[in-house]
Order: sequence, then structure tokens, then C-alpha cells
Amino acid sequence: MATLKLTDGLVENEAVSAKDVYLWDTALPRFGVRITPAGSRIYLVQYRAKAPSGQPSKTRRIRIGEHDGDLWTTTKARAAARKLLAPVDLGRDPFAEDERDRRATLAADEAAAREAQARERDRFEAVVDRYIDACMKANRSGDETARLLRYDPVPAWKGRPISELRRTDVAELLDDIKKRSPAVARATFAALRGLFGWCIERDIIESSPCDRLRAPARPEARDRVLGDDELRLIWKASEGLGAPFATVVKLLMLTGQRRQEVAGMTWAEIDLDAATWRIPKERTKNAKAHELDLCPQALELIKAIRRDGPHLFPARTAPKRDGIAPISMAKAKPDGAVRGFSAVKRRLDQLVEVQRREAKIDGEMTPWRLHDLRRTAATGMAGMSFPPHVVERVLNHISGSQGGLVGVYQRHDYRAERKTAILAWAKHVDDLVKGVEPASNVRQLRP
Repeated sequence: MATLKLTDGLVENEAVSAKDVYLWDTALPRFGVRITPAGSRIYLVQYRAKAPSGQPSKTRRIRIGEHDGDLWTTTKARAAARKLLAPVDLGRDPFAEDERDRRATLAADEAAAREAQARERDRFEAVVDRYIDACMKANRSGDETARLLRYDPVPAWKGRPISELRRTDVAELLDDIKKRSPAVARATFAALRGLFGWCIERDIIESSPCDRLRAPARPEARDRVLGDDELRLIWKASEGLGAPFATVVKLLMLTGQRRQEVAGMTWAEIDLDAATWRIPKERTKNAKAHELDLCPQALELIKAIRRDGPHLFPARTAPKRDGIAPISMAKAKPDGAVRGFSAVKRRLDQLVEVQRREAKIDGEMTPWRLHDLRRTAATGMAGMSFPPHVVERVLNHISGSQGGLVGVYQRHDYRAERKTAILAWAKHVDDLVKGVEPASNVRQLRP
């Protein structure tokens, strides 16, 4: 360990050794340079810090910088050393102070990171994802709830902490949705109420912005029944949709079952030899397994479908809005069932109008929905004198007529009567399409 007046030439020309070499300055005690085996020349100060009474003092070293002849020279390093050593002469310990400052900065950074992480976890879209993962996976209506939350609320409130949402935010969102669809607005409100209730349970928010907010009015029950002429037009127009939707629409008309039940048909549910379709309870609205006799027309349609996976109608890619598929469409999965009926219905309406023009039918067709095919089938079977309890069994619909003692003790499934009813209805539809005059015991449906 040499002691001499440090100069740039001395520092630069000092030979490198197998171990660190220290040169200490005579012009400024406690200032020196360390020469490493790799050839680095590092200026530093070394001092003995004053320790509390009864404790040994500690030797401190503070690095100034590496000699490069420009940024750090001997003269510049010596000036920096004087500033570092000035507090030492006053009894302070710059090394310990820097260490405390570093730890304080680190703690502040960690606290800021935790706060940012907490803010990120409380962003509306992040909470929605956690809620769906926690509660919607095993829920029968979980997919639809997830779609409702992600379609309108997430784009509207993305990036906002959920705790900052207020009643007015929910009210304004629902007002916007109601302009498009009152039914979707009501369903979205129910989904949001469930989400906010879950958040309260987990202390994510203190109160729900849905509290004291009136739910959107329930849409009026529809009573649209399609007439025979309209059924004929829809059947013929559906052929313009191509696969798979042409078949889906025809099966809706022939079977009277729900749209999602038909669209989600799997080959495992179909027994072609027995001409039956068994819908498991997991896919029915009332969570009751349902078996339906398939008419010859439905069997013909099903046999014409090429098998490509477990579903008769596999999913297709859905168009998205800002990365989110419309509510009427599910995420396209390799093993999922086809969706996208909003666009299909718009196209079908156009095709129906083409049919009406070709048939020279005046006026406009009263607006209708695919679900009206189910109501029309029920009305048609009733018009053939099939009793309500048989028609309801065909449709797997449980109403007040099957409640009470009847619902508890009456377990007869009217299987023979159900088969007769659905086959009669299917023949009626087939006759309409082929232009055959209806039998005298069949009341013609009128719009």
C-alpha cells in the first residue's frame, strides 16, 4: 500500500498486479485509487466512521469513479473526495446516510409498486376476469354472464378502479344499452348486480353502485305467431343461408325446441336408429333432460350433415368489436357449437323479402324472431287439438299447469302423445313447403 501524491501519469502508468493495488494520496489523506488485476483504476475514499459508545468503529469505502482521463481525472476525483470527506470531519457517516437513503428509496419504490399492483387488480376489467374465473366457470349461465359483462361494461369502464364507479355510471350505461335492446339492458343490470355483490363480500368495494337503482323494465311478453304462408316463405328463404344455418332454421321449425338447444346438438345426443334426440339437463333451460322423437323430415336433414367433430353445427370465427365478439356469438372454439344468429337473422329477413317480391306479396312482413318458431309450433299443435300438457311436454316447458300436486305426483311423460303431436306438426310443415292442402282437422295458422 503506497502513499504518494497522485497524478494522472502516476495512476495511468502504475503496473497491474495479480491482486488489487491501493495508492493513497499524500495531498488529501483518505483519498486513493484502487488498481485491479483487470487494469481498472478506481478512485475512492476510505475513512473510519465514528461508532456509538461501546461499539467498534467501522471502516468505510466509497467509490468515486473510474479513471478515464476525461470524466474522471486525479484532480476531479480529489475535488469529489473533499466533498465526501467534509461531513466525515463533522462526525457524520456519508456511507451510512447513503445506505439509509437507498433503503428508504427502495422501500418507497416497493410501496409504489404494491400500490400500482393494487390499482391494477382493482381495475374494472381485472375484477371482472377474477369474478368470471371464480364464479362463472361452473355456472350454467356463466358464459352468457361473462359475455354481458365484457361486451358493454368493460369497454365503457376499462382502466377505471371499480371502487370509483358510481350509480350514475351504471344508469348512463344502461340507458345507452336500452336504446339498442331493453332485454340486454335488463340482463346486463342483473350481471352487474351479481358482480358488485361478489366484490362487497370480498371487501373490494364498500357499496354497490346498483343499490337503489331500479332495474330496466322487463320486456313485454311476445305473442307473435307465424302464419302458414310465412312459415313457407321462411323455409324456402332459409335455403339461401347455406350450411349450417339453413339446417338449423328448418330444425327449429320442425322440432319447436330452443335455438341454443338446436344449435348445440351433438352426435352423442342423436339416435338415428331409434329416431330420437336426447337433450341432457346441462343443455336445457329448466335443467331437465328431454327426449324428443325426430320426424322423418328432421332425420333426413340430420343424415345429410357431414360429421366433423362432436357437434352437428361446429363453431365458426365470430366478428369482433374492439376485440370483443357480439353477445349473440360465443368465443369460437374448435369443439364449440355455432352461434352468430343476429347476423343470420338479418340475412334471413333479406332472403324472405326476396321470396315475398318473387311471390308478389304486397306490404311488409311483421317483424319476427327465431324464437317465434317455437311459439308457432306450440300454437300449431294446439290447433290440431293436442292438449296443453302434451304440447308443453313436447317443448320441455314447465308452466303453472304442471305445478302443485300435479307437478309433484304426476310422472306420466305422455310419450306416445308427444310423438304423435310432433310428427303431426312436422307433417303440417312439410305439407306447407310442398304446397299440399292441410287436412280438415288442422286449423290454418294466420299471422
